[in-house]
Amino acid sequence: MVLQITEGSRVENPRNYAQPIVEDLRNLLMAGSKAQRDPTREHFYELDGMMDTYYIHVSPITGNVVLLARWARQHQDCCAEAEHLVA
Repeated sequence: MVLQITEGSRVENPRNYAQPIVEDLRNLLMAGSKAQRDPTREHFYELDGMMDTYYIHVSPITGNVVLLARWARQHQDCCAEAEHLVA
């Protein structure tokens, strides 16, 4: 699924992430980015950026986005390289 926000939508930042992180998320959403729905929560998504993964909520009423969490994204080749280390 592709998520894209409109020009008037806001990105809320209740956990006070640094402004460049919020701007990266906003840019991803303005361009339209592939997102994965949370199977247990309605209107919650994971969105992969170049370096980070974002966990967000999109308001079905206002279209505003709430940035709930962000973590460094692991590339698949990283996991493949570590495969031989697993017991």
